[in-house]
Amino acid sequence: MNRAQIGACRAHRTDAGFTLVEAVIGLGILGLCVAALSAGLTFNVSTVKYGRETIRATQIMEEKLDTIRLYTWDRINTPGYITSPFYVRFFPTNAFSSQALGVTYTGTVTIATAPLTGAYKSNLVKITVDLYWPSKPQVRHAQMSTFVGKYGLQSYVY
Repeated sequence: MNRAQIGACRAHRTDAGFTLVEAVIGLGILGLCVAALSAGLTFNVSTVKYGRETIRATQIMEEKLDTIRLYTWDRINTPGYITSPFYVRFFPTNAFSSQALGVTYTGTVTIATAPLTGAYKSNLVKITVDLYWPSKPQVRHAQMSTFVGKYGLQSYVY
């Protein structure tokens, strides 16, 4: 064999393609990249879901407390006037299905005397709203409190 034939043989061998080991290693790297991408997307979707549920819980608690702040002092102190527990449904949209995946928030309202020692203590109550909702794999909880005075905001509502 002369040099031209040896060079042609080598060129032919390098153009032949990948070996089985190279193909398996390449597929392994590709599989690892796809698994990492899938894990990242799953984490992102769950983070958005948790954030959406938490924001909705904050809206529900704010709405409940703002409504209670507008009640008259007699209504606030009337047993049973403010319903507890209360239930609120939330229906986030689902881009992959026409069905809405709903979450039911369960809330309780607690009315207690203000933790004060002054003379104004009898004219002030502390209202606490606790909210619970199922968010797989656990039940989440949020809480918000406010004070309502006997001569507060409700006296200025027409």
